[in-house]
Amino acid sequence: MIAPLRWIRHQVTDAATAVVAPLVAALLPARISKSLLWRIAGLSWLFAEHRQAVEKSEQRCFGEPVGLLQHWAWTNLMDAMETWRIALGLGPRLDIQGQWPEHPGFVAAGIHYGSGIGALWHLREQGLSPRLVYRPVVRGDMPGRPVLYLWARLRVHLMHRLCPAGAIATGRSSETILEALREQRSTMMLVLDTPGAPDSRWQLTVGGCRVGLRTGGLRLLEEEAPRVTFFHGRFDRDSGLTRLTLRTLDAEESGPAGLMEVMQAAIDEDPCQWVLWHCIEGHCSAPA
Repeated sequence: MIAPLRWIRHQVTDAATAVVAPLVAALLPARISKSLLWRIAGLSWLFAEHRQAVEKSEQRCFGEPVGLLQHWAWTNLMDAMETWRIALGLGPRLDIQGQWPEHPGFVAAGIHYGSGIGALWHLREQGLSPRLVYRPVVRGDMPGRPVLYLWARLRVHLMHRLCPAGAIATGRSSETILEALREQRSTMMLVLDTPGAPDSRWQLTVGGCRVGLRTGGLRLLEEEAPRVTFFHGRFDRDSGLTRLTLRTLDAEESGPAGLMEVMQAAIDEDPCQWVLWHCIEGHCSAPA
């Protein structure tokens, strides 16, 4: 495809999947929204950019067709819908299971699964002063993708809005994170399953593959031993709600080994809602 047509295709698909479809769904009842987005997720041409990577992950990690592309696309569309609902002041559609601690000073530890922005919103609503640690967005990450870049910037702006004490961008941020952990006036929010080296000390099994993880966040928890509450937001396929599960961990579970077991159990319940299927190439070791 010649460059101008490729550029137009990218803008159309980015606008459809990041703006139009999730924004319309954000204004509809939950059951209608989830059904509409499921149908849109079945339009594989809208997700052509990541289709090959997701299908390769499906073959490698499941060994048979499980409809991973449509499930992965639906999860991303649902997450975008929740983002728009928060941006519009409507709030996410949450079914809360469990509770946060009453006071700040703990770590909210999660995974790239279902939707996490609802957990960030809920922390703020509970007065727990969240501080999300996130990877910053730079224009060079998305060359020729102005719609996608603006969408990413909107999400970052929203994250900062939900963090009264300030979100923390990765990159030379260790001192800021340590200071925030030790002062215990805010709630540090860490997402711990970012793929890293395939021979990483810490690995998760997704489908039938072992994925090595980056070690920074887990090493921090190992060294500082803070109080940890684990969260994950799974989209309910019947109601269309985000089932936000909160679990305060004991001292043993809060260490990396125990936390890895908790993370693994969450993913095992519905591995298709893990949102990183498109980017595990180069991070996998031999099938588990």
